[in-house]
Amino acid sequence: MRHILILLFSILALSCSKEIDIDQPDYQPQIVVDGWIESDQSAHIFLTQSSPFLTHYDSASIRNTFLNYAKITLTSSEGESEILTLYREKQFFPPFVYKSVAIKGKSDVRYDIKIEVKGKTLEASTTIPKNPNPIKLSMNASTDSSGILNALITPSIDSTIYLYTQVKSLKSKENYHASFMPCYQVQPTHAPFDLPVWRVRETNLYLSDPQSHPYYKWPRYQYAIDDTVYVKIGATDATSFRVLKSLFTDHASMDNPFSFNGSRLETNIKGGIGRWTGIATNRILIYTGQENQ
Repeated sequence: MRHILILLFSILALSCSKEIDIDQPDYQPQIVVDGWIESDQSAHIFLTQSSPFLTHYDSASIRNTFLNYAKITLTSSEGESEILTLYREKQFFPPFVYKSVAIKGKSDVRYDIKIEVKGKTLEASTTIPKNPNPIKLSMNASTDSSGILNALITPSIDSTIYLYTQVKSLKSKENYHASFMPCYQVQPTHAPFDLPVWRVRETNLYLSDPQSHPYYKWPRYQYAIDDTVYVKIGATDATSFRVLKSLFTDHASMDNPFSFNGSRLETNIKGGIGRWTGIATNRILIYTGQENQ
């Protein structure tokens, strides 16, 4: 009891103390890469600069983190080479994205990037593996109006598959984005199984105005039974899987105040942080309020 009283008095004393300015140690900004290349799609790369934890953010400080003057060279193991073009696209944040025009993603091909910006050179490599083979979607109803989507997966007979799931809900008017905890490792010994496709709430629309979002106060992870949901079950190589899994595990732990993630964030960017990921996708599964198409 004595220790509890001491703790309470300490809290009260601190609450009455004056505001204290905390001096941060010298901070060295790092270049942050968020990049991927998907089957039959152009490469996409977003570049930003990291900032100290206690930075005061406003529109001007956020704009200062955008790096829209880099030279990015993309090459492939098939001998292709291209300098990426910068586009301004409002549906993304940040709104500046570097994209390839001629080079599209192919299975069993390695893709290397070289980024030159602010006097620094960053490099990364990734591969696009063979396409996975998802079979169908189904809805496991939890109530009369909502449920969890599941994708039936057939494992490879001779190799591990590293799955990465992306979704798009017409009810939410979203672009494709990762599902909640989208990374799943499938061993060859697995029997066919249902992979849960969990809804994630932290989309740009939800964060900007939660109360107007169609899924505001909706059961967590669940979709409306009458929604139309597009699902891409992709596959990555082992390195990309490790990087993506660390990022999404860290993100999930931030949503739980009682959770602590002691693992460090992985990166495959030499000279910076972030990810450069190859993603194999075969076909898009569509849930339409019934089973799937």
